[in-house]
Amino acid sequence: MSVRRIAPRWIVALAVLAAGDWLLGRALLGDGLFLARPVAPFDPPLFSSSQRAALAYIEGELAGSKPKTGKFDSELGWCNSPMSGFGEFTYDWAGARIGVAPLERVKVPGTRRVVAVGCSMTHGEEVGAAESWCAQLDAQLERLEVANLGVAAYGIDQALLRLRRDGWPLEPDEVWLGILPQAALRMTTLFRPLLDHWSLDVAFKPRFRLGSAGALELVPNPARTLAQAASLLRDQGLFMQALGEDDPWVARAPLAYAPRGSSWTHGSFTARLILTVVERSGRRLEATFDEHSEFGRLHSAIVRTMAGECAARSVAFRVIVLPGPDDLEQRRGAGRGYWEDWVERMRAQGTSVLDLAPDLSRLQDEGRHPFAPGGHYTPEASKVVAKMLAAELVR
Repeated sequence: MSVRRIAPRWIVALAVLAAGDWLLGRALLGDGLFLARPVAPFDPPLFSSSQRAALAYIEGELAGSKPKTGKFDSELGWCNSPMSGFGEFTYDWAGARIGVAPLERVKVPGTRRVVAVGCSMTHGEEVGAAESWCAQLDAQLERLEVANLGVAAYGIDQALLRLRRDGWPLEPDEVWLGILPQAALRMTTLFRPLLDHWSLDVAFKPRFRLGSAGALELVPNPARTLAQAASLLRDQGLFMQALGEDDPWVARAPLAYAPRGSSWTHGSFTARLILTVVERSGRRLEATFDEHSEFGRLHSAIVRTMAGECAARSVAFRVIVLPGPDDLEQRRGAGRGYWEDWVERMRAQGTSVLDLAPDLSRLQDEGRHPFAPGGHYTPEASKVVAKMLAAELVR
């Protein structure tokens, strides 16, 4: 059979396949979902009804029809404001969570002041004011004062920035960095849902990248006002302009975030599924603790930078590894946490690191549950953390 006779058949076959692909896209992906999960292109970059509701609340806040939350922070993305909060979650003049009492405005002579920075595991989500490990430790030891500057959903990049802005003015004697291994990738993104598509937050944040000499370079929060945050979420062109080259999750799959209809791939069922798979790949927590990887080098650089800034001020520095439920489950299955080699390297380099995984695992082995329904420590687990830290301090 001649090529001249075969060619039309191939053209017809390809046309049928293309038409079928287009029809599948129209029929199965018309609402932007496949098997109840969002499919690229992600325009707008919102992945759930709760995120869309969060954006609607922001717009209501801007219009004056919704109460102001007071959480927006142009520098850090979000933060607990001084003299804010209610009930068990209130914050003193320094923006520190109040445990038993507000932080003294003038450090009492002879009192060792600790500034604790980190995420919700440091802040103490799901427990009362006096039940967080920061508050329990403060109550256990005389002449110790703990300023709890932890903030829910923070990455260690934001923890470093909060130390610089809010922690150093408190003139601490020690700085503790709480690290939740399963949240280590938070430092990689400028917009929370890019990393975790099911995040309840729609907040933008700053991040660091490594310069050519290995030093940290700050990429500022792309949303300097709450109104700008809303604009970035309503205008995909503005979103791409602000984040396209600076956020690794957008940069590795730009067509997945390009304005809808700006690429032929957005009209193809197959191409859209491929874009979705490519965009979701690469989120390996293990890489964050491996200094052979870009994220691993960045993670270690942030910790070393904080340690260096403490050393320059003659302030003691400790890393507190505060594992979550996924971390303990992985450790139980593998016999070793994916972060433990990193802990040993940091210790070998002179950084004080306390890993709470063995103690919390023993709590589980005894049939006690260290985690509240939302995955944060229970009062009992917080007590274990405080006890271990107290033992470290009195050595």
